[in-house]
Amino acid sequence: MNAPADGAGPPPARPHSAFAPLANRAFLALWIANLLSNTGGWMQTTGAAWEMTSLTAEPIFVALLAASGTLPMFLFCFLAGILADRFDRRRYIIACQVWMMAVAATLAVLAFLGRLDHWSLLALSFCMGLGNAMNAPAWHAIVPEIVSGPMLRPAIALNSAGFNLARTVGPVVGQILLGLVGVFLLFAINALTYVGVILAMTGWRRPAEAHAAQRREGFAEAARSGIAFVRANGDLKAIFARGLCFFLPGIAIATLLPVIGRFELGLDEFAFGILYAVFGAGAVSGAILMSTANRLLGPDRANIWAMGIHAAVTLIAALDLTPTVVGACVAVTGACWITVIANNGAAVQMILPNYMRARGMAVHQMVFFGAMVAGALLWGKIATLLGSQAALIISAGLLVPATVLAASIRLPGSSLPRA
Repeated sequence: MNAPADGAGPPPARPHSAFAPLANRAFLALWIANLLSNTGGWMQTTGAAWEMTSLTAEPIFVALLAASGTLPMFLFCFLAGILADRFDRRRYIIACQVWMMAVAATLAVLAFLGRLDHWSLLALSFCMGLGNAMNAPAWHAIVPEIVSGPMLRPAIALNSAGFNLARTVGPVVGQILLGLVGVFLLFAINALTYVGVILAMTGWRRPAEAHAAQRREGFAEAARSGIAFVRANGDLKAIFARGLCFFLPGIAIATLLPVIGRFELGLDEFAFGILYAVFGAGAVSGAILMSTANRLLGPDRANIWAMGIHAAVTLIAALDLTPTVVGACVAVTGACWITVIANNGAAVQMILPNYMRARGMAVHQMVFFGAMVAGALLWGKIATLLGSQAALIISAGLLVPATVLAASIRLPGSSLPRA
């Protein structure tokens, strides 16, 4: 969603400002549409998590719910990257949005009829994850087609901030509606929010040169060349390695949040939504402050600091399982997550040429979501065997050597993305 200006307006005068990419009207329209869609998505996510804890008290099923939404990103993301590099990315994204709208509508109908059980919830969460998996590489690939150069990093941060602003608003509104009406309304609202993204994508005029830069390779050839490009690129491998160091141990607190909120803290629907929201609030704050942190520390060291702070607050939350302390710690972890995700994502975007961008971003997403799936299942199993508190303590302990290892790997960076 961040890409070179497409004639929608003059380039911003302050290229390093956190909000400067919003001066691009095409970026602003897509950002607002995506914000509304993600708000509906987080309403659905927290509603589904609450519903699953109503259907079963086993932490492993809550972990399976998280894994069911992210596993398709690992399984199908590279296929999606090949397709997004072969076909018109704008039309491709619209098709993915229609699929996800249909899945959300199906969830709403089943919930309204009282036919939603834990297995159908898992299956439809997988289908929603499939839509996200097919959509993500193309979505990330069009970012440098809307804003470019020094605007790319703040634009990526703004996209992450919008996602987490939705994570702040969506759970609170969703849990209020859940208590008043029922979970079916959350799924129905999410289905409607995809309309805005479809309209925004329909109204965006993709630059002709961006479409021309895509190579019309055969499917097998595109797969081979994509794999060969990633295998030969040491900078990409370094980014992936650093990501694994953080995401695999760091996902514990996010995975176990529904269990902690409902069973460890005994929260009601509204407080449960607030607990989800504070992560998003922290992430939004982190996105706003990220430009300053990167300027003072550099993206490389900013990420290492974020990993170390994440380990510390995870341990604090584990040792003092009270709503105030856990909420504050969750907010800090949100800031840490967005720092690592945005800096890693910008580094990948700056390495990839346009013809390889969707496939390269697909591999990046596979590593990210593969780590989250493995981590979700790991921490769900550990919490089932030892309890949520022990799982958080182990997570914090593993993050310490992982942070040391990540510090030994330089985060690649370049001043401008390649054309």
